[in-house]
This record gives sequence, C-alpha cells and structure tokens, in this order.
Amino acid sequence: MTRISKKNLPLSIRVARNKEIASWLFHAATLSVCAFLGFNIGERVGVDLNDRSETDNTFLPPISLPDSAIYSPVAYDRNDDAHRALRKDDLGKSFNQGRPEIGKISQITWKEDNSIVTPNAYRVLLPSKLTRALNDYCRYIGLTDLARSYILSEENNIEPDGFRLVTLGDGNVWYAQRPAKKWKSDMHWISPADEQGHEDFLKLLRENGFLGVLNVIGNELGIDALVAYQLTFIVVSHCEQGFIHHDTHNTGDRTYNVIIPLETVEDSPPELIIQGTDEPVFTQGRLNYEENIGILLGDFAEHATSECDYRDEPGAMRLAATIYITDVNEDNVEAVTKNTLTQIFPTKDVDWLWAQRGRHWINAEYRSDADVHFAGDLGRDHLFSATDDDGCNGWKEEDPSFCETNLGRRKACPVMCDLYLDGDFFESSFSTDPWL
Repeated sequence: MTRISKKNLPLSIRVARNKEIASWLFHAATLSVCAFLGFNIGERVGVDLNDRSETDNTFLPPISLPDSAIYSPVAYDRNDDAHRALRKDDLGKSFNQGRPEIGKISQITWKEDNSIVTPNAYRVLLPSKLTRALNDYCRYIGLTDLARSYILSEENNIEPDGFRLVTLGDGNVWYAQRPAKKWKSDMHWISPADEQGHEDFLKLLRENGFLGVLNVIGNELGIDALVAYQLTFIVVSHCEQGFIHHDTHNTGDRTYNVIIPLETVEDSPPELIIQGTDEPVFTQGRLNYEENIGILLGDFAEHATSECDYRDEPGAMRLAATIYITDVNEDNVEAVTKNTLTQIFPTKDVDWLWAQRGRHWINAEYRSDADVHFAGDLGRDHLFSATDDDGCNGWKEEDPSFCETNLGRRKACPVMCDLYLDGDFFESSFSTDPWL
C-alpha cells in the first residue's frame, strides 16, 4: 500500500493535526503559568494531560482509561498513517468494503443490495501498531521463516493431518499442524504449545492495542465480558478449493474468531470466502484482506480460504493471526470448550476456560464497583489446578518422550508435560476483580 509523506497530506488532515498540536501547546502553557503563579491546576486539565501520556503498565485498573500506547477506547491511533483514510471505498466484487467507522464494527453486507450476508460476520479497524507488532514478532522469533519453509519446500511440508513441535527464537514450544486432505491446500496452523507461549502472545496483544479492539467489540455487541483465549497463526500459498466451515457454534453468539491479516500477495484475488444464509442457495462471495482491518466470524458464520496459487512467485504466501475471543458464562462454557478449542493448547478443559472469564474486558453494567468499562488483564484465576490422567506414569515408562510424540497423551497429562504455569505466576503478576 502506498505511503504518503506529511507534506503531501490533504489540507483537512494537516489542519486537524495542527489543531491537535496547538491544543497540546495550550495545555502545556496553561500548566506552566499556573504552576509559576502557585495556583491549583484544575483536575480536568491534569487528567487531560495524564490521558495522553505513554505508559508501560501491563495492567490497567477499572477506571476511566487513557488514550495511550497501550489502550485506545476506539482501537484507533489518531496519528495512524493517513493513507488509510484515502483508500478506495470498495475492493472486491461481492461485499461492501468501505472503511469501518472509528469505534464501530461494520456488519459484512452484499454489495448488490446492502443486505446482511450472515448474522455474525463483521469488520473492525485495528491499530496499525498491532499489525506491525505481530509482523515484527513473527519475524523476530523465526515464525515467518518457519511458515515459509513449510509451504514452499516439499521436503519440509507437514503431511495432511500431521504435526510438529518446534522451539522458536522466543524459547517457547510451538505447535505446527496441517489440516486434513479435505482442505485441499498447503495451509498450516502454528500456535503456542503451552501456557507460557500463550501468555507471551497475550502480552504482545495487550501492549499493542488489542484491548481497544475488545472495547469496541464489547460495546458494539452489548455483551458482558471478553477474554482472548485461543491464539494461532495461519499460512497458505496454494488452495485448490475452499473448505466451507464455521469456527464456532452454539455459544449464544458470544464467541468470535478475529482474523488479522499480516502478509498478503500483491494483486491477489480476494482471500476469504464467506457464505450467505440465503436458503436454499447459500450464496458465496469473496472478501479482500485489508491492512489494519480485522474480520470477526462468530457462531455459524460459514467461510473458507479462497482459492489461490502463489507458487510461481518466490516466497509469496498469505499470513494471518487468528484470535478467538469469547464472553464465557455458565450457559456456554461447555459449548465454547467443546466446539472451539481445536489447537494443542488450550486443551478442552472447562475449568481452565472458566478461570479466564472476563479477563480482558468487562462491561460496566455488570460490575458492582465501577461505572466505566474495564480493559486490562486480570490473568486467569490462580486457584485453577490441572490434574493428570491415571495412566500418565505408565505411559512415561513406555515412552519417556510421549509429551512430544503423542498429542492425546500430552493433553491427558498436562502436569507431567508442563502445559500450565504455576498459579503463583498469576497471583503475583496480575490483579484480581470482585466481578469474577
């Protein structure tokens, strides 16, 4: 995408920026004069300056939250590259792909008649620092190179329905798998293999604006609380035919997969197929991935990877992050666990998921101690404890390396295989909340 220099920015944008700078200078001057005269600065000005400061905190308390490096209430950095405001209104031929409004989610609709494609499919603006951080992270730990080697080298390809456990540059173990033959592609999924890698991934998200994205989604959908609970990268360079499926169902419209495009191929045809609910036809359309725009797919949102073949272009591939988020409650915790936990970690453990509830965002209407939304990271309930299957000791005697070779036994023996962090990590690193 084209980058525009500051001197070539439209007049309206330059004026807006100049007004913002002038506003800052005014506040700074006001503060200096009042301090010199010994006057008491009004609380409003102090808060206004405070709200714009950078912060290194990884936990933000349940108070009015700042527009800072970590959190933006509308998931949008007002100093983001201006070129995104100048992009074309529509990209593909199937759907309306106008730029989503700041602080809103945009329901995916047909271009032909503006009707809703499927009830639980949306688009949302993402802070540019989030996609930059995810891309940098993938390159730094070697995940981008690993993904490219899997799909571009026949020697390194994982067999359909196969997997590998790989230690990357961050020191964490990652689970790389390839779906079954019915997917008719060289797609691979790469995700954290244990709670340590999971927590490191979450730290990256919360420090680079994902909390603001959750605030927008929670507000727009009017739900109670949210947690990001399953984290994966997906990569593909060749797909013969998209395999129509949904990522989640029967959770009360409380669970979504947030797709974050990271690397695409220039002039590629649209990357995602979405199927309509227009029975009996079930029309399919194709959606373009866009920089800094996330795609939300919820209960029964049928979709597929669109056909592609980048194999004639050296190194070309499609890379995206997928972040599962949910408003988990007593009514849906078992369904969310059973229907959506498809990776090696988290395992299908109802107690573990229940210990995550309301971890990253809580609607103020459902709190007894606050009148504003909470966004931060409460950590998981440190009282959660995992237990091993009775057969774990015997399996270890049979095969000391079973934690790396047998996925079923690995999941059945989470303590022996060191899948979870000690509860002290969460008790000391995170805060607690009476809502939980």
